[in-house]
Amino acid sequence: MLKDLLTPAVIRCHVHATDWRDAVTQAGALLEAAGKCDHSYTESMIASIEKFGPYVVLEEGVAMPHAQSNGNVSEEGICILTLDEPVRFGHDEYDPVSVLIGICAPNPREHLDCLAELAKIFDDEDAIPKLAACATSEDVITTMDSFFQ
Repeated sequence: MLKDLLTPAVIRCHVHATDWRDAVTQAGALLEAAGKCDHSYTESMIASIEKFGPYVVLEEGVAMPHAQSNGNVSEEGICILTLDEPVRFGHDEYDPVSVLIGICAPNPREHLDCLAELAKIFDDEDAIPKLAACATSEDVITTMDSFFQ
């Protein structure tokens, strides 16, 4: 599932973000450019974090921005954005964030398989530093593949 969704077009490495909103906006832009969602979905991700707090920060250094689809997601998608300098989301334990894994799905059940695969990544305690160190989108894909061997 992840292998089908994760392409070089939805990966950017070592980008600059001024804050978490900018980082989420850039992740959303990758999903938008891939035709997975429209800009209102990106705005919904930001609004959800503003409303519910940094619930998207799942482990040390990683956030998984997402939101509920309101007809603004055309198909399931995933993107990975690594930051040149980590940003703070306001999470007491896991800030700052250096890797964002953005996800979108037309309905909540559609992305459960993808989430289950992503959960396997966190079995490797070095997963986030490995992803953060990747220089190219191809490096990210190779690193992601290594978690499933």
